[in-house]
Amino acid sequence: MINVLKNKINSLEKVIKKAKKIAVAFSGGIDSTFLLFMSKKVLGNKNVIAITGNSFAMPEKELSFCKERARELEIQHIVVRTSEFLEESYIKNDRMRCYFCKISLFKTIMPYIPKTYSIAVGTNADDVSTANDRPDIIAEREFGVLSPLQEASFCKSDIRRVSEFFGIDIWDKPQTTCLAVRIPFGSTITQDKIKMIAGAEEILAKNGFKEAKVRHYGKLAKIDVPKEHVASLFELGSIGNLVKEIKGIGFRYVAIDPQGY
Repeated sequence: MINVLKNKINSLEKVIKKAKKIAVAFSGGIDSTFLLFMSKKVLGNKNVIAITGNSFAMPEKELSFCKERARELEIQHIVVRTSEFLEESYIKNDRMRCYFCKISLFKTIMPYIPKTYSIAVGTNADDVSTANDRPDIIAEREFGVLSPLQEASFCKSDIRRVSEFFGIDIWDKPQTTCLAVRIPFGSTITQDKIKMIAGAEEILAKNGFKEAKVRHYGKLAKIDVPKEHVASLFELGSIGNLVKEIKGIGFRYVAIDPQGY
């Protein structure tokens, strides 16, 4: 297994080196963080740019993390406000939502990237294995962006293991998603809904449930926490006050998934 990972690291370094200059689409997840780290390791910080699409649906804590990590790595960081909320194809929220979101992202960031740089995304081998169910990957292919992790056959578990080896402190960070995915398909995406979701998740985080997700079902807020935290949520002495706070955001009902995720 060690030799396999060494070979993958060597392959990844070759892919990155071949690009010469890379602009990493940096979302703050473990995949793009690892890619940014490796790009600096191979090319140096003068030949790497981190570029983040500041979407209204991006959790504020993720944007803050991106800024801080780029600063720590001494890599130029470009933050560009995205405009997917102006696209009817996106806000109607059908199963191609992520495709239209990614198209909007690439169109927005490209003018800010020098022509000598190649855009690289953190798509990994596991993502590609389910590409038929991933409209965002279709968008990546249409724009011809680089996927160094996928090219080097890095799956998610590889990324976590190698990240831990290199001392990347978020090697075990849970997978993060934009807040728009908390809205079920067919329900129009609005900034008000995103605000309600973000506010509810912030309340849960302040009560110790930092990995909680709140699904927006109209007047109903459905709380999902990792299955190992479900018991703690039900045993929380102040759960009545927590529910009251969430209702204060604008929800009329609050439900908790007893199975967790």
